[in-house]
Amino acid sequence: MSSPQSGSSWAKGVADDGVVTIGDPRLKAPTTSVDTAEAGELLKTLVTRLRELHGAGLAAPQIGVSVRAAVVEVRKTDVFPDRPETGLIQLVDPVVVGRSDATVLDWEGCFSVPGYMGQVPRAEHLTVRYTTETGETVTREFTGYPARVVQHEIDHLDGVVYLDRMTDLTSLTTAQNYLDHHRPPSA
Repeated sequence: MSSPQSGSSWAKGVADDGVVTIGDPRLKAPTTSVDTAEAGELLKTLVTRLRELHGAGLAAPQIGVSVRAAVVEVRKTDVFPDRPETGLIQLVDPVVVGRSDATVLDWEGCFSVPGYMGQVPRAEHLTVRYTTETGETVTREFTGYPARVVQHEIDHLDGVVYLDRMTDLTSLTTAQNYLDHHRPPSA
């Protein structure tokens, strides 16, 4: 069975309907805390959009809502056929409470930066305290690729896009060039 297709319009550099892209002030606007009860419908919307887009994560500011909520669900796709999968993680008011000094440089893309990818250094391990969709406060450690995605989404809640985290812009490339020249061969 083949992996789901990544958002084809994203790979071609076209923003999907309803996704806020770089240059739009809403992507950099300060976010506010949100009550879990109030976040219920927003989380459902984020999950639906994430699955439609076949992405790994989506934050509220990416759909024009300036609150601290994001969802992560890493699945294999045609662009990333070898990434480890996670279950659905719904983050309300996440706070990074610890991160490793060790970092990993790897490729990232973003629905808010359609058509481009670049190498971004991220902490290898991350500890986050957040409220779940059921109102439970948890502290959870993330490692490897899921840690990268969680950091990426929390960055959105702080008005940061992956381009802001790149230490060297020479790796910035189109999604098509990533596929043609940079993607590691599948195992």
